[in-house]
Amino acid sequence: MLGTLQGLYVAVFSLAGTICLGALLGVRTLSHSDIRRGLGGLFLLNGLWALLMAVRLLLPSLSSKRVVYLVGLIAGIATVFAWLYFASAYSGRQYHRSRSLRLVAVAVFAAIVLVKLTNPIHGAYMDVQIVAEPFRHARVTHFAPHWMVTGFSYTASGIGFWFLFDSFAEADTRPTTLYLLVSVTALPLVPYVAAYYDEGALLVLNYEPIGVAIFALGILWYARGEFTRLSNPDQSSIAESISEGALILDEQGTVLNYNDSAASVLENDPVQGQSLDTADAELANLEPGEKTIVSRSVGDHRVKFEGHRTDIEAETASEAITLTDVTQIAHLEDVARLFRELNKLLIQDGDPDEFTSLVPEKLATVDAYRMVWLYDPRDDETGYVAGQPDGYVHRQRSNVDTSDPVCRAADTDDIQVADVGSDGETAWEAAAAERGITACLAVPLHFTSGDAYVLGVYTTVPDGFSEAEVELFRDIAEAIPNTVAAIEAHQEATEYQKAVEHAGYAIFITDVDGVIRHVNPAFEEITGYTADEATAATPRILKSGEMDEEYYERLWDTILDGEVFSDEIVNKTKTGDRYLARQTIAPVTDETGEPVAFVAIQVELTEDLVRKQRLSVLNRLLRHNLRNELNVISLQMETLETLYESSADDRETEAQAREVVQTVQRVTEKITARSEKAHEIERIFDRLDTTADRVSLASVATSVREMLDDVAATTTLDVDEGLAEYEVDREILTILDELIANAVEHDPGSDPTVRVAVTRSDDSEIRVSVSDSGPGLSAQEQRILREAEETQLSHSSGLGLWMVTWIATYCGGTVTADVDADGTTIHVFLPAWPPESD
Repeated sequence: MLGTLQGLYVAVFSLAGTICLGALLGVRTLSHSDIRRGLGGLFLLNGLWALLMAVRLLLPSLSSKRVVYLVGLIAGIATVFAWLYFASAYSGRQYHRSRSLRLVAVAVFAAIVLVKLTNPIHGAYMDVQIVAEPFRHARVTHFAPHWMVTGFSYTASGIGFWFLFDSFAEADTRPTTLYLLVSVTALPLVPYVAAYYDEGALLVLNYEPIGVAIFALGILWYARGEFTRLSNPDQSSIAESISEGALILDEQGTVLNYNDSAASVLENDPVQGQSLDTADAELANLEPGEKTIVSRSVGDHRVKFEGHRTDIEAETASEAITLTDVTQIAHLEDVARLFRELNKLLIQDGDPDEFTSLVPEKLATVDAYRMVWLYDPRDDETGYVAGQPDGYVHRQRSNVDTSDPVCRAADTDDIQVADVGSDGETAWEAAAAERGITACLAVPLHFTSGDAYVLGVYTTVPDGFSEAEVELFRDIAEAIPNTVAAIEAHQEATEYQKAVEHAGYAIFITDVDGVIRHVNPAFEEITGYTADEATAATPRILKSGEMDEEYYERLWDTILDGEVFSDEIVNKTKTGDRYLARQTIAPVTDETGEPVAFVAIQVELTEDLVRKQRLSVLNRLLRHNLRNELNVISLQMETLETLYESSADDRETEAQAREVVQTVQRVTEKITARSEKAHEIERIFDRLDTTADRVSLASVATSVREMLDDVAATTTLDVDEGLAEYEVDREILTILDELIANAVEHDPGSDPTVRVAVTRSDDSEIRVSVSDSGPGLSAQEQRILREAEETQLSHSSGLGLWMVTWIATYCGGTVTADVDADGTTIHVFLPAWPPESD
């Protein structure tokens, strides 16, 4: 039976071991892997150590007690390394990831274990004896090597304590609970030392597992939230690894951590634990993903930072704000922006002489420039000065003993960059230093007119002019004369520009890659594309699909060879209308003959083409077909006369005469029908010239159903869903009326079939298909659709088909046909507009 004191010791160590092993379940919930490994290793080893301590008190023999004690010591020393691993990971340091430090740790641990394991041989580490008081147990007497290892253990543990306390110290609020929990791990040293003075009350044992057990219980059950909030490697390592300023925030916008660079920017220091609204209201207004430029006083100077708020994934952190010093970049951007504004003002004003006052005036608005001097070496006066010269320029013009960089640049005709020394060795440096100037940059300007100036810029930036700033002013020195020359050239080109803008035909200019750089108003009117829409696009926006690739290859081969290309082309407007144009493209070459741009001119021919075809067809109708049919009438009348003069039987004569009259009647009706069709065509095109009405496809479908109901045929009508509200040109009804009538008229069967379908061709075009079951189009009629040209071979056949083709072309569409054994399908492609289109 265990004694009361012995049982108490066994129970305490067993409980400590159980607590540590149970804490492993809580460790699993920590998101950071390094913290899990370190803290888990600490609890596992300490739990094993505590349980071995309890087992040692229960074992009967000295040898078994000695073995268990030795294994416990090894587990105990291992807890020190686990503790250091955890402390390094938790505080955001990276020592635990260092390969060299890991090797050192393994070597030290192996050496200590070796000394302990070989104690039975050398006996220098410890001696173990059985004693009876206060109960039977193994008393251990330690020698010098043990105390050296103990000193190492507490020193190493102290380093880990310092890691944690340093991490807690950065918090705005003091984590008292955590201080107590960390400190309690060292309290077991007290009973260990006290046991040497009063062994009757306390045993000389390692009480450290009890302190670590209390730490484990407190962290995982009482202070886990505070523990993870106050420090985290995801927070500190992120902040410290960023070379710019960095603030780490939680979901509520509280500052969890920040690095030294950020501390120099923030006015309230420290800010850890504070709301970002309190720390910096301007940065708090940033939304995730946004950037802004903030200006802050750092030391004696104003510095500009780019603040960027981003989302991050960490155990407690959700956002980070980085602060990048962009003072120099912003400064250069200010100078470049002012120069662009200067160019714009010069171009708008059109007077090159204006630069003499605009350049200093604009540049002097930059905060870093104390003054700007535009010096004219030919002028005895001071020239043009802006900023705060405070008499400096007047002094330099008064024959001082040493001239400043501006005057030297005028003499040497070369750029001058000079810093102002702190001791003001020369007269100009002393005068500049009095005015807070730190450096001067002087750049000569040369114009094609022969005029010359020196642009002098005086800065107050401590580091003077950067190399990038000097290069920027070199570029400006070249660009200002070029801008003036461009203005003069612009004035010369104004009259040409007016001529282009008022031209009645489409003109567009492209670069060598075919990208449109300029269009005139006629281009906008003909194509429907505004200048903004066309510029930066390519002529592919006009492609209708009617021209084959060979056409475009021939076009590019011609103009790239420096020659002019001219041919007809079928293009498509923005609304889907097709138009025929005569296109002429001329290359613009440089002094070596290489093309640098292309100028294209398009003269629209659509109406001319339709008018030409109408005249051609109607002319042949009158000249050829009607002449043939009148010949038929003449021959029939001669036959009739012969019949009346013959002595044939009256009945036979009467029958032949009746046949002649019927033939004359049929021919006369055909002439009348064609005459009416020609007249109808002219009426339609008179209407097209004056109106451009649109109707919805729903209305068209209603009218087509009425047409189909009136014909003696089996009919169907299909309209794609979603097209009912689309609008098309009203003349689609004329086209459909003609095609439906022809489909029925030319079908010799007893039950003709007519199918009408309206489908979507693309976003801006519909396809209207009329199918019949007749014998199909003749070769002459197919040639009308294929070649769209009246020739001697076709003899004006298919006047109705001509009418359909003309109307579709006039409305910006096309007509095709499919002919097979089952009949003919005529496809009419027409532009269509969604309901919201104007």
